[in-house]
Amino acid sequence: MKTLAVICSLLALFVVPAMAPLMAQDQPPTDQGQTSSEQTEPVKVKKTYETPKFEISAGYSYRSFYSKDLTSLGMNGWYVSFDDNLKRWIGVVGEAAVTGENQGITPQGILGDTHVYTFLIGPEIYPLGHRKLSPFGHIFYGAGYYRNVTPIYGGYLGQTTTSLTRLWEAGGGLDLNLSQHWGVRLVQVDFSGGNFFPNSQNYTNRVMHRVSVGVVYRFGQR
Repeated sequence: MKTLAVICSLLALFVVPAMAPLMAQDQPPTDQGQTSSEQTEPVKVKKTYETPKFEISAGYSYRSFYSKDLTSLGMNGWYVSFDDNLKRWIGVVGEAAVTGENQGITPQGILGDTHVYTFLIGPEIYPLGHRKLSPFGHIFYGAGYYRNVTPIYGGYLGQTTTSLTRLWEAGGGLDLNLSQHWGVRLVQVDFSGGNFFPNSQNYTNRVMHRVSVGVVYRFGQR
């Protein structure tokens, strides 16, 4: 019995400590570190859009024009504008637009080629500043130029009629920023007024409207 007790004592002193590391390896690892890493998500940095110093926009324009005989004429053309941003929410814009339509010779008569040119300047307001989607509104004032050219036909010598008048324009639109410099003018809608025919009894062309789309390039920093 004494021999058995000695053997058990030796096992307790040497074998059990030797087996302890092996027993520890069989234990399932704790998931505290894993859970902590899984719960930690990368911080999302909100993208900001700095106010550019200058903006240039150009694109397509459609104008609805009413002639002195009270007929409606749809005109296609282009526009270009230059914006100097004075503040985050306001700038000064100069804009030029050219639209026209060649009606040529019709059963109603010789209507010719008609163009309307506008050269305007005024304030543009960004109520939300410059961001991913930037709405804006403006009021412009300047000059409008009307030109109609009728061709020579059937003994008719043809003629050119022109008119220059003061013009106002009010409207707005929505820009989509794609990058630091480039954006898209999703839409711009304008209403303008000017009387190209002051001697006409109908007093037409008091109000026209124009719809534009285009691209925007921004540079500099306010």
